Amino acid sequence: MAMSLDILSVLSSDQVLTPSNGEAYEAALQRWSETSVRRAQLIVFPRTAEDVSKAVKYAVAHDIEIAIKGGGHSCSGASATTGIVIDLSNMDTVEVIPEKKLAKVGGGALWAAVDAAAAKHGFATVGGTVNHTGVGGLTVGGGFGFLSPKLGLAVDVLREAEVVLANGDVVVCNASEHPDLFWGIRGGGSNFGPVTSFTFELFPQENAVWSGLLIFTPDKLAEVFSALKEWYAAAGENEAANLFIGCGPPDFKPALVVLPFYNGSVEEAKVKFGCLLDVGPVADFTQEMAYPAVNTIQHPMTTHGDRKLFKATSFTSFSADLFQPIFDNYSELVETFPDTRGSAVIMEFYPPNKITSVPTGATAFPSRMARCNINFVPRWKDAALDSKMYEWASAQVDFVRNAEKLPAANRAYANYGFGDERARDVFGENYERMAKVKALYDPGNVFHKWYPVIPQA
Repeated sequence: MAMSLDILSVLSSDQVLTPSNGEAYEAALQRWSETSVRRAQLIVFPRTAEDVSKAVKYAVAHDIEIAIKGGGHSCSGASATTGIVIDLSNMDTVEVIPEKKLAKVGGGALWAAVDAAAAKHGFATVGGTVNHTGVGGLTVGGGFGFLSPKLGLAVDVLREAEVVLANGDVVVCNASEHPDLFWGIRGGGSNFGPVTSFTFELFPQENAVWSGLLIFTPDKLAEVFSALKEWYAAAGENEAANLFIGCGPPDFKPALVVLPFYNGSVEEAKVKFGCLLDVGPVADFTQEMAYPAVNTIQHPMTTHGDRKLFKATSFTSFSADLFQPIFDNYSELVETFPDTRGSAVIMEFYPPNKITSVPTGATAFPSRMARCNINFVPRWKDAALDSKMYEWASAQVDFVRNAEKLPAANRAYANYGFGDERARDVFGENYERMAKVKALYDPGNVFHKWYPVIPQA
């Protein structure tokens, strides 16, 4: 009680929750995955960067661990703690400046708000493919999206940011002001402090796009991957695709689901993806739509709640010898544990030329390689299955890595990790520079909830 009263000397009572606040507190603990729920001593809801600064100073003075919550999608607990949660959800404004082709976005905004605000002015920017994801977490972790083949990552279209440092200072960083910090937050996660404002470049997006879902039966697996290989080899900057192994209606049995994306007309799209359409999906839900609608397609598969786990790596092969065992292992999982039928294996196919054209050292983001992401996402309800789900997902990652013979460094997209990778493996050749930037801006390692980098003077 004394501690909660103490923080009220720097923040107002309507900005603070403790366990004594009952239902409001319990609701604020919830995350996209129940594996991320931690019972915080304090949850604070700042409205300004100065409020965030006060919360950070308070936590440091009382030696309380800090977690930063934006969208709360991390499965590893990076946005939760038993200490103090700085919940940025009240800082969710989106201001579009059309004459400058910029959007200034609050650190607690969700991508849905950015998509909608930009579209009103005929623009778009690189953002999350699930639009209830937080802008902050996705961006500071790198930020893949359907526009990445043309525009790069979210960090590549970020032009400026406002950050609250471990000493409470509020600083603006960009290419000329605090450029080392600007380098670090573009891929280095929350290692340097809460980002309270992002300024993104916007790009014209007045035309409709083509997307949706194509459902294939399991016997088409070899043909689907062969078609994807053919498409990917010729794919241009306006094309992308995701593939899911999952269970869906009507029978909720394992199937292959492809989400193609083409930033252009339906007629052009069906030529570009002709090899895939020729395989013969049992259901075709593709159609023309406005760009923001694309980032809602995965909503039925990505609802909040239940227990979830991310384990990820990458691949270059399109061989059925690699993916048939993965499909079989998934099928065995959902048959053995019916509780897991909401699980998925997610593969992302973003033609990499734009992403790899940026040198690895240009930003902290380390994984600028011509590889495709694969993410194993068990979903279940019974906490007694936690260890089994972790073991299953880890075994699938090991299988892919052994088959692909990938080096340890940079082999997984860090936003899809569960936090059990070594930070040196995640950041690879960028780690040493990150450690030096960390020493400048967070020498006490106050922010250490996401692949913590040890400060190195």
